[in-house]
Amino acid sequence: MIEELWLKKFAKNSKTIGIVMMIAGVVGFVLPQLFSLTLTYFVGWLLLFSGFTQAYNAYAHKEHNLLTWLRPLSNLLVGFIFLIDYNIGIASLGLLLVFYFFIDAYASIALAQLFKAHNVTLWSIINAVISFGLGLFVLMNWPLHSEFFVGVFVGITLFFNGISLLVLGTKISNKE
Repeated sequence: MIEELWLKKFAKNSKTIGIVMMIAGVVGFVLPQLFSLTLTYFVGWLLLFSGFTQAYNAYAHKEHNLLTWLRPLSNLLVGFIFLIDYNIGIASLGLLLVFYFFIDAYASIALAQLFKAHNVTLWSIINAVISFGLGLFVLMNWPLHSEFFVGVFVGITLFFNGISLLVLGTKISNKE
C-alpha cells in the first residue's frame, strides 16, 4: 500500500505539474513550429553540454581508450548536427516522439493499475489510447511534417498528461 505522507506530496505536486504541463501543451499546440524549433535547440544544447562533461570525465579517467571517448564524441557530434541543421534534429525528435508516445501509453496503463483504488483509471486509459494513437500516426507519416507533428503532438500529450495528473491529484486530495 502507498504511504499516506508520500500520497499527500504526490497529490500536491501532481496538481502543480499538471497545470504547468497543460500550459506547455497549449503553447505547443498553438505555436507548433516555434515549439519544435525550441525543443530541437534545447536538445542540441543538452547533448553538447553532456558531451563536454563526458569528454572531461573521459580525459580525467586513468585508462584512455577509444571506448571511453565514443559516447562523448557521439553526443558532441549529434548536438552539433541538431544545432547546425535543425531539420535533421526535428526529424530525429519526430522518431523519438514515436517511442515516447508508446512508452507514455504503457506508463499510463501502469499508473491506472497503481491508482485503481482512487478511481482515476478512466483518465489514465484515455491518455494511454491517445498516446498510442498519436505514436502510430507520427510513425506512419514520419519524416514528413515532423516540424508540425513534434510541436502539435508533444503539446497534445503534455496537455492530456497534465489533465491526468491534475485529476489524479485532485481526487487523491479530496479522498483524504
